[in-house]
Amino acid sequence: MIVFTVISGAKNEDALCYLLEVDDEVRIMLDCGWNDEFNVEDLKHLRRVAKQVDALLLSHPDLSHLGAYPYAYGHFGLSCPVYATVPVVHMGRMCMYDIFQSKVNEAKFDTFALDNVDAAFEKVNTLKYSQPMVLGGKCKGITITAYAAGHTIGGTIWKIKKDTEEIVYAVDYNHKKERLHLDGTVLHNNGVVLDALSRPSLMITDAYNSLIIHPARRSRDAALFDTITNTMKNKGSVLLPTDSSARVLELAYLLDQHWAYNQFSYPLILLTHQSYRTIQFAKSMLEWMSDAINRQFDSKRENPFEFRYKELSKYPGPKVVLASNSSLDTGYARDLLLEWGKHESNALILTDRGSPNSLARKLYNEWDKLSQSNDGPVKPSVNLNLTMNLLIKKKVPLEGTELSEYKSELRKKQEREAAQAALIAKSLSIIEDDESDESESEIGDTDIEELLSKHFDLYVRDATKYGGFFKQTQSYLMFPYVEKRKRYDDYGEIIQVDQFARGIGDENAGNIDVNGDKVDMSSDKDEFDKEDSTNTFPESNVPTKYVSYEQEIKFQCQVRFIDLEGTNDGRSLKTIVPQVQPRKLIVVHASPEATNDFAQSCLAIRLMTRDIYTPDVGEVLNVSAAINFYQVKLTDALVSSLKLSKLEDYDIAFVNGKISFPPDSSLPILDVVPIDELSSGTHNPVFVGEVKLTELKRVLQSEGITAEFKDEGVLVCNEKVAVRK
Repeated sequence: MIVFTVISGAKNEDALCYLLEVDDEVRIMLDCGWNDEFNVEDLKHLRRVAKQVDALLLSHPDLSHLGAYPYAYGHFGLSCPVYATVPVVHMGRMCMYDIFQSKVNEAKFDTFALDNVDAAFEKVNTLKYSQPMVLGGKCKGITITAYAAGHTIGGTIWKIKKDTEEIVYAVDYNHKKERLHLDGTVLHNNGVVLDALSRPSLMITDAYNSLIIHPARRSRDAALFDTITNTMKNKGSVLLPTDSSARVLELAYLLDQHWAYNQFSYPLILLTHQSYRTIQFAKSMLEWMSDAINRQFDSKRENPFEFRYKELSKYPGPKVVLASNSSLDTGYARDLLLEWGKHESNALILTDRGSPNSLARKLYNEWDKLSQSNDGPVKPSVNLNLTMNLLIKKKVPLEGTELSEYKSELRKKQEREAAQAALIAKSLSIIEDDESDESESEIGDTDIEELLSKHFDLYVRDATKYGGFFKQTQSYLMFPYVEKRKRYDDYGEIIQVDQFARGIGDENAGNIDVNGDKVDMSSDKDEFDKEDSTNTFPESNVPTKYVSYEQEIKFQCQVRFIDLEGTNDGRSLKTIVPQVQPRKLIVVHASPEATNDFAQSCLAIRLMTRDIYTPDVGEVLNVSAAINFYQVKLTDALVSSLKLSKLEDYDIAFVNGKISFPPDSSLPILDVVPIDELSSGTHNPVFVGEVKLTELKRVLQSEGITAEFKDEGVLVCNEKVAVRK
């Protein structure tokens, strides 16, 4: 039995999260997404089922697919095994780091901590593409396999198999090869559906772009380059909001190649909190990228992500910046937009539509409305004249009285901590000396107590040290100091690990230019935030506070939408899914209009299944197949008598047996039946599997029968018999 429940992301464009129940026992969660508002109320359905989940499959390294996973792990008890590809784990972690830092830079943020992120991602089990993994525990008997989805590095289409049931979960996939760093999905390659993913019992897919038709890629690339070039000529800067770990790789590589080819001198900047580490991970995962990139690396021994531009300093002139986050609700992209958006010479290029209710979506809608009357493969730029009241949230340095009060409180706190540390150090010294070997001790217990009781560091005339009977010596006493004993084991000196540990936040992984050079985050921030640029202290040492206020912003910059999100458009979706030929289909993650459009398009195809479902959030669907399937236990005698034939992943054979129901077992037992008790000792031939006319043609020809294809799908034998599939 298969039961499907929508946790989030159906008949809307919210984050993706679904629950799949198999045989009333196993609960598999498909993705665990969130948005950058991080409203815990959005997770009310997830909270209810999190502790019951037996496995979680993650398909892409972005917020909409894994954003809620660290929170659910830390707060909802989501402790089940988690599965993903290596890039999804590494880039997903970078995505969460970046969004966390973005939130912390604008307001107090305690929804989750980086410790939650690290602990959650350490639990993920990694898979390679096409590597079947047999699950254990309650999931015994279930096999999962990851296949390349395109769209993002490590992006996954999941196949879940249990007995005769095969379920394909395919969302946000792209059948087209990217211009640079990714190949297309294996689901539909060169017009052919992969055999391993064809005719599943159930297919779960999205219809996000069902109403969208993409212009040719050449037209979109030309529109991107033209917009950038024209803006630069007019002494303006260009902002491209993007994610921090997924689509940013394609955009950065695309622009870097264009810069190198045209030998532009304008700075090209990648601005995210984790850009350095993201690029380092990308350099180490070339095997997950396109064949073209790997061939380039093999022939030239050049890593495609060794970007060329060197120093990233302050650029007062025109520049192109790829900045996180794509929603424009938080992060460096929002900071830049609030500054650059006021000037007509600057340009904002949206590469995706943004999440619902985000600032990016509002600007996209404004662009779409103003550019409707224009024709052409890619709609042109428009000049905004839009006034919006926005809530401005940021962290600012303390000044004046607030700064003086802060320093006074800090000084008092440091004095208290120093005094407490001295007492602790003294106690530890005494304890360590007590624990040391008495035979190795150079100072006795009495001497330690005597030294600790004298707190002076100058010579005292009357201070003497008695060495024995009738013997005394003069000594120049100093402040008492007891050397800590080094401890050793069989391998040498015991190391105190905590003295060498370094937290995640200690690494200045802030920003890089597009050549991958690491740059101090505070200097980049100064470039964009005028209020912080007057600060002469390092950002980490400056006391700050959070402020928020509403401000009226008048946007006058140019805006243009160029679809570079790397997913299928409606025409491709409506072609690929019918070719997969699922027995049942569930449509998720799309607006109500797009969901209905895709479902009706599939129903209009004569050979397409009629079992197409479009559930709402919270709806529970029973999508079990009507099959006669039973489980029995075979005796050893019966198994040894079988004549097995191989069919794909199965060994099949005719069985004659007798069912018995032992009292000590929940499973019936099938035992061998003597041949003389059977009414007939022979079996009629049975064909199992799928008939392929090409194979039938070869068999007929080997038997001397003339067999040729005359029309499409018609095999004519000896000019007398027509065989159709």
